[in-house]
Amino acid sequence: MVPGVRGMLRAAMLTGPEIRARVQEGLENGRLWRLTHDRARLLGTTEGGPRCHVCSEQISRGQAFGLTRSSAVVLVHLECYMFWLHASGLLEREPITCAGCRRLIPPHAETMAVRGAVYHGRCRDRMAVRAEPMSPIA
Repeated sequence: MVPGVRGMLRAAMLTGPEIRARVQEGLENGRLWRLTHDRARLLGTTEGGPRCHVCSEQISRGQAFGLTRSSAVVLVHLECYMFWLHASGLLEREPITCAGCRRLIPPHAETMAVRGAVYHGRCRDRMAVRAEPMSPIA
């Protein structure tokens, strides 16, 4: 966890393109399987510390989503799960993550691009660098 303006923020994980590459690599080498349904559930009681099955990064407490595979439960970040769903053909729109906080940007949210990187409102507002004008993303 990283100290933030309002308490503690989740430590930065991989960027969207890095997660996409890990999912593709996992599907190609057999570490990941093609998902056939969207049935992951939030495991809010999970203690921090386990590693994400997709990106191998540590999952913060309460941030783990569980996928049941045979008799085992596979833990993943929400962001990694959404990219995995997209790669499996179960999510039409490819997920977009904020370049600032690395969290998912909902499809309905306002986004802005700064030097080619996409941010959502709260992160854009916190940015101190205003060297280049921001343009809305359609």
